[in-house]
This record gives sequence, structure tokens and C-alpha cells, in this order.
Amino acid sequence: MVEGPTAKAYALKIEKVFKDEVVNEVFVRSKRVFIPQDEVLGRKLKRVETFGKNIVLIFNDIAIRLHLLMFGSIHIYDLNENLLKPWQRVRLLMKGEDKKLAVYNAPIVEIDRTEKIFKKLKNQLGPDPLREEWNREEAVKRIEAYKEQKIGVVMLNQSVIAGVGNILRNEILFRAKINPERLVKNLKKEEIESIVENAEKLSVKFLKFKLEKRRLKPILMVYNRYRKPCMICGSPIKFYMQEPIKRKTFVCEKCQK
Repeated sequence: MVEGPTAKAYALKIEKVFKDEVVNEVFVRSKRVFIPQDEVLGRKLKRVETFGKNIVLIFNDIAIRLHLLMFGSIHIYDLNENLLKPWQRVRLLMKGEDKKLAVYNAPIVEIDRTEKIFKKLKNQLGPDPLREEWNREEAVKRIEAYKEQKIGVVMLNQSVIAGVGNILRNEILFRAKINPERLVKNLKKEEIESIVENAEKLSVKFLKFKLEKRRLKPILMVYNRYRKPCMICGSPIKFYMQEPIKRKTFVCEKCQK
């Protein structure tokens, strides 16, 4: 699953390499094309933004929203370079004057007016630690609104904190010393504030590693460390699939209360 920092790293790369390219050809394989795709032709890519795990390519009043989910990827090629993956996997292909951008296996490729896409994303998603308008207080309030749910479940709700995926969820809760099975109503205000603070710090750190093309493994303290000793106390890390979301969960039962 592409998480917020990975989406942001993609966006920054696209903006660096493909910005101001004039789109001369466009191919879209999607049912979410709400305006004629040919309206993209002749336009320059002005900027790229992310809202959580969503990547938005902006051509002034037209935008293309991408969500890569588990298996999507984005590659930028020189104009005459061959695609590295089979044509059947292409969901979006844009050819500019010098480069071409290919999106593979993305479940969501949406073309619509920029205003409509922005409005929808802002209505659906919670605050994003990697956007300028990130608001810790708002994130705390959104967590508190799910009093009867397990905090491990709430952390994957994109209307609470946008961009948090399963790796971040596990690492945030470990650093905040919170067991994922605890109900939100039983958390102290300081514990929720610690979760939000760690969500911000880890999102920024993950993005830094992605931009430097470094593996995340050296900074993962709990994820995929089943039966290995906890880096804090030495107790074995427990693995299970948390209900009802059925997502891989790793916890040190001694450190995380």
C-alpha cells in the first residue's frame, strides 16, 4: 500500500521532471473520466499536490487524481524510450515534448475540474501531516470522535489523519507506547497528542528516506519484527491480524499499554 510519504515522493519527482511539459498525447484507461480527456491536450502541468495517499496532477482548472493503492506505480521516461511494463498495465500515459509519464496498475485515475477534485478530497480526508495546513489540534479532535473504536482501527481511517497506512500505523503506536487494541475512549488526552505528534514526525522522516531512495527497514522499530526482541525492552514482538480490519499488526505488549 502506497502511504502518504510515498505519494508525496512521487509528486515531488513528477513536479521536478515533468512540470511545464506540454501534453501532446494522452491515453486513459478509467471509468472516472468526467470531462473529455482531450481537454488535457496542449496544457502544461503546473504543479502536483498530494492529499494523503492521493496524487493530483494540476493543469490549471483541470486535474488528474491518482490513487495507487497496493500495486500502482508511476514512471517517467524520455520521449523515445520504451515502456518497461506491458501495455495492459497502463492506466494513464501522457506524452510531452521531452518526457512521457506512465501510470501502471493504479485503481483510481480520475479526470475532472480541479475545484471539484480538491473539494471532494478536502471533504473526505482528515488533516495531512505533509500539507502546509496540517493541524495537530484538528487531528486530536478527529481521533476523539471515534470513542468506541480501537485506536489501531482508527489510525487507518483516512478521514482522521490522511496518509497513514499500515506501516505508519504500527510504528506510530509503538513510539507512542499505545496498544492498538485500546478503545479511544480509554486513552488520555496526552496519549492521543503523542499519537498525533508521532504521526507528523514519522511521516516527515519516511518522506526524507523516500526522497533519498533509502530503505525504511533501518528505522522500523516494530513492523515485520515478529518474534524479534523489542528494541526498547527486549521482549518478543507479537504479530496478529487486528479485527475487524484484518491488517498486519505488530506490538510489544510490555511497552505498549
